[in-house]
Amino acid sequence: RAQVSSSRVAGARDTSSRDMRLAQVAVLGAFIAYAYANASSLTPAALAVWVPVAYYLVFSYMDGTEYELGKPWERFQRWRRLHVIIGSGKRSWFKPRIVYDDEKALKAAETRGLKPDALGGERCIFACFPHGVVSFHHGVLMTDTAGFMTKFPTFVTERRDLVASITLAVPGYRELLMWLGCVDAGKRTAKKCLKANKHLYVLPGGEAEQMLTRRGEHRVFLKKRKGFVKLAIEHGSALVPVYGFGETDMYHTTDFLMRPRKALMKHLRIAIPLFWGAWGSPVPKPGTLAVVVGTPMRIKKVEPEAITRQLVDETHAAFVDALRALFDKHKKQCGYPDAELEVF
Repeated sequence: RAQVSSSRVAGARDTSSRDMRLAQVAVLGAFIAYAYANASSLTPAALAVWVPVAYYLVFSYMDGTEYELGKPWERFQRWRRLHVIIGSGKRSWFKPRIVYDDEKALKAAETRGLKPDALGGERCIFACFPHGVVSFHHGVLMTDTAGFMTKFPTFVTERRDLVASITLAVPGYRELLMWLGCVDAGKRTAKKCLKANKHLYVLPGGEAEQMLTRRGEHRVFLKKRKGFVKLAIEHGSALVPVYGFGETDMYHTTDFLMRPRKALMKHLRIAIPLFWGAWGSPVPKPGTLAVVVGTPMRIKKVEPEAITRQLVDETHAAFVDALRALFDKHKKQCGYPDAELEVF
């Protein structure tokens, strides 16, 4: 029965993919037909621009890969040129370092991730804080700029990052994110990734935490964010708390027009932080990013129908305690001895 079910799922996926390709070809054909029909009024320069643009829009925005397993590019993730932005080189804008709470336990978790579920396999959900204005610390774990990919290769190559849909709608930026392994943050996509034996990186605070960002303060929006915990329980995935010291120091922010901006965030799911960085520009202030990766919290798998609110609340409370403990344990060595973590 399992084989029959698996075959049906694979067949449905193949059919869906084939239908998408047919739709792409049809839309691109419509673009070309229009250009041909109006060739007399279109200059060669216009054709040279619009045909590639049409091809890009159709085959990038209509491929639907952000709702599946994405299209990561490992060579890009290992690209040394990225170190100019975040790296240990003399010219690097940010100087990142990674602090491991328990490197041995993390390596054991990576080893379990190589096994199928039937043989004790287990995926990890890295819950990263704080969101900040941009989430540069996220990039430290998505690449090898601080050696994370070298030390824990499959936590990068066999993982997907959940990001807001709006970020995958920006031409160019969309490709950058998807090459780094990002997919849509929808629940269905997250479940697909875990079922495909992929680890997940998530930013539970999302837009609300992005709007809470204040330079010099450590704020996380977590009290009501329990979806990632329930996901971990349903799939038996370990929860790994991650905190990026220095993330909130890259920009200044303001509360100007906060009420209407919060209203837009609530209705459109779009955060509009007002910020400025170096020289009053959008360029972030240079500094050090200290990314602390916590010890994996192993979670017992429970079937969806048996998951209770009490179980989710208790697991969530345990995670919040683990994040606080991680913050307090490492804040001094990361250069923030007097910092206090605020949980909203």
